[in-house]
Amino acid sequence: MRMITLGDPDPRRLDEAVGEAARLEVTYDQVGSTLDPAVDCHSRTVELGPETFDAAVEGLKAWVCHRGIGASVHPDRAPIEVGATVLVVLRVGPVRLLVPDRIVAVVNEPDRFGFAYGTLPGHPERGEEAFLVERHADGRTTATIRVTAEGDWLIARLGAPVVRRLQRVALNRYLAALKRHATEPTSPMP
Repeated sequence: MRMITLGDPDPRRLDEAVGEAARLEVTYDQVGSTLDPAVDCHSRTVELGPETFDAAVEGLKAWVCHRGIGASVHPDRAPIEVGATVLVVLRVGPVRLLVPDRIVAVVNEPDRFGFAYGTLPGHPERGEEAFLVERHADGRTTATIRVTAEGDWLIARLGAPVVRRLQRVALNRYLAALKRHATEPTSPMP
């Protein structure tokens, strides 16, 4: 199920694609691994500042990280719950990649919130990403994004060094968008 469109896809097509993806299984074995700090992966952490935990949680729930890379999520404001299937719609010039993912784990504790989602067939990569915010005893809030993914499409496998560079750029943009949202919560969401 490779989903590429020219221009913005019709909302009905997005609904159909989510429905198709919801019937599929994730494309990797280590489900939930990105939430285990002992697992080796690409990871970035940024301090969001004091007293920003609630705004950071709201940002994760509203998918602001994804807007930080110029993507949208369908359904818009999809709930952060295990089993939810989403399409991340990536804009590449006039082309839209409809990238299917499933939320495979959720952390919802008084001082930690986040989720991990995994790739479904049709995703150019195979693996998982986790988005986590944590409030520390001293009042600081940090955000961490962890990725264990490798190319699944032939072009992604052949371009592995470029894909890794793009992953690093995406991690930084995810975190920058979340930091902006958490430290300027009264500004409109992108």
